[in-house]
Amino acid sequence: MGERLIIYWDILWLINFVMDYLLINLCGLVMHLALRPVRFLVAAAVGATLSIVTLWWPMGLVVTWGFQLGLSWLLLRIAFSRQPIWQRVQTWVVFYLGAWVTGGVLYALVPADATLGPWCFWLLCLLAGGIAGGSLLFWRQVRQQGGWLTELWVQLPAGAIAVPALVDSGNRLWDPVSGDPVIIVEFQCMAHLFPAGWWHDPATGGLAYQPRYIPYSALGKPDGLLLGIRPLQAGLRRQSRKVVCSQAVIGLTEQQLDPTGKYRALVPAIWEF
Repeated sequence: MGERLIIYWDILWLINFVMDYLLINLCGLVMHLALRPVRFLVAAAVGATLSIVTLWWPMGLVVTWGFQLGLSWLLLRIAFSRQPIWQRVQTWVVFYLGAWVTGGVLYALVPADATLGPWCFWLLCLLAGGIAGGSLLFWRQVRQQGGWLTELWVQLPAGAIAVPALVDSGNRLWDPVSGDPVIIVEFQCMAHLFPAGWWHDPATGGLAYQPRYIPYSALGKPDGLLLGIRPLQAGLRRQSRKVVCSQAVIGLTEQQLDPTGKYRALVPAIWEF
């Protein structure tokens, strides 16, 4: 009688859950997306649960590949909502790159016939995930070098402005209600596009600007609030290239962002040319 392979589905589920959660966080860090632990936990649980379906319902190779690709798309859709399609595809690619790099590191560190204890296994998984995350973050930074200074254009009901902007990978500010990224702009750049007294009483502009307050933390000011608006449209221009900043929120500040005036807006590094 041949040997029978025994698979413990609960252990397999736990491994899939932890790896999915790590890879989702990696995607958020690399793509500069909002990190939402609760959504990530739900997405990882859905991915781990549906991935073990193939244990009871065997599929052919092609069908299994298609199922896994569709499952990863669903998983990322749960974790990161309101993404434009091009950014969702990029996140999907980063997810699989992270999975391949993590798997490759584990394969390189652990001999095929080695037997690992649980603590050693999980530590190696964390190490592999860290190496994969560091590699992908370095790759993205290299791709964006030379593109830090650009021009930001913003369209409002009363007109449009164009100001020099810095693409800042450290800007991880998000609107807590919609989850949309926030572009920080000096208010003086666009003060002429608002009704008189609007800064002190945003209600004077009606609902045209969709005002909201955005909490933020900064060095020396741990509990600040930015006055935010929803522009009709915003985008970046660099030489002949142009990209629309979809779903952006503009956060207004009375502070000067750069003493030399080299830039007057801070743009999160989630939009690429």
